[in-house]
Amino acid sequence: MKLSRYILYFIVGTIPVLFAAVQPWIWSFYTAVIFLAFLTSLWQNQNSGVWKPSKIYRFSLGLFFGVTLVQSLPLSGSLVSLLSPFRYTVLTQAAAILGNPVSWSTVSYVPLTSLAWWTFLLGLFLFFRVFCHSMVTSNDLTLLIRIVLGLAFLEAFYGIVQALIPSLGVLWVGYVKAYLGDARGTYINRNHFAGFMEMTLPLGLGYTLAMGTWHKKITLKALISSDRPNFQFFLSIGLAVMVLALVLSRSRAGIFGGVLGFLTFVLLMRSSSGELPRSFWVITSVVIGMVAFYSLKIGIDPVLERFLRISNDTTRLDIWRDSWVMIKDHPLGIGLAATREVFPVYNAASFSDVRFTYLHNDYLQLLAEAGWLGLGALTGGFYIFLAKSLLKIRRMYLQADPLRFFLAVGALSGLVSIAFHSFFDFNLHMPANCVYFVMLMGIVYNCAWREGGNMGNRKEERGNRKEHRGRK
Repeated sequence: MKLSRYILYFIVGTIPVLFAAVQPWIWSFYTAVIFLAFLTSLWQNQNSGVWKPSKIYRFSLGLFFGVTLVQSLPLSGSLVSLLSPFRYTVLTQAAAILGNPVSWSTVSYVPLTSLAWWTFLLGLFLFFRVFCHSMVTSNDLTLLIRIVLGLAFLEAFYGIVQALIPSLGVLWVGYVKAYLGDARGTYINRNHFAGFMEMTLPLGLGYTLAMGTWHKKITLKALISSDRPNFQFFLSIGLAVMVLALVLSRSRAGIFGGVLGFLTFVLLMRSSSGELPRSFWVITSVVIGMVAFYSLKIGIDPVLERFLRISNDTTRLDIWRDSWVMIKDHPLGIGLAATREVFPVYNAASFSDVRFTYLHNDYLQLLAEAGWLGLGALTGGFYIFLAKSLLKIRRMYLQADPLRFFLAVGALSGLVSIAFHSFFDFNLHMPANCVYFVMLMGIVYNCAWREGGNMGNRKEERGNRKEHRGRK
């Protein structure tokens, strides 16, 4: 096994553990590890199968990284006034107060911080390249999924214990009083924990279904009595624990995102295989039944109460309203990770002494920090990838390679979940969730985009089956 693959296993299996790697020194460490994996891949001359982006992806990624890098570079006063007139006005006024001339400056209000986050985002791009190259075979993908599901199960179990014991903190951090009584694992913030769960749940469902026998039609009795479905049953227990943890996180956007991901999973299976297999309903029924049983046992009144309360969301709307003023003043952005420094100036609503680092909307924060060009380039490229992946999965044939089919469906469903959740939170500003987001994209690419005999063609296979039946 190549060393770069071991490094990827290490990253995926550990990055969520230390508070989702939200501290700068932790995500800086993982950025260095990702660069190490990339350099190792180059050193081992791993050139076959490397992801080769089309022109639209090269353009979108190049534009995003180019714009955000220019924000952090020292520029002349005339160039700053052209790119960000409001920023130049602030610099001019500050220089007049200090009695100094306007010297070279940056568009970003915190250039070093912006450059550090830019480096991390570049690391995510390299992570995707190495992932697409390293996780190619079914054995590689199977080991990866088992690591992911093992970690997700432990996080979910820990989250359920936190919900049952409200005084329990997160690891050794007992002084954080927010979200006590909610499932949050090692994430501290329940919404980010929910984001992690909703990304891994469809992947786990896909892997569980892939353990079935798809090359022939089997009866329900054979499904229950065979050894492989017994393993599926244990996986179903793990999925039930994960679903229950998601519910007990009391994250409304997270729960809705999880439901949306499940509906996406069902629709993709329906459109690709023509019918939903019996084992799908068996596994889904087992998971729903166990979740309902434990929910009745431990009580879900706090969850229902949070769903009925809507007045607390007015603060999020106020944040979005105030951020639009900041966006109007900076159409080309304030610089990556600069919201913490700039937004307090625009925070017109009375939030006491709360200092907001995030805008509780990943798209809106990307617009504020990277500007209209950065937002259009990055989100445009992602949604084009999502749409093309949807078409490719619909052309896949389940019986040709069940593992790749179900992993592609699960990974794409997870991407849909987190893309929806990001409208109401800042999951993709959590380094651990960023890595898992890119991992899901890599799984979709390796399972649905790669050319070869594993994908098959659904229409051709159906035609062959009809012809074979006609001969009979």
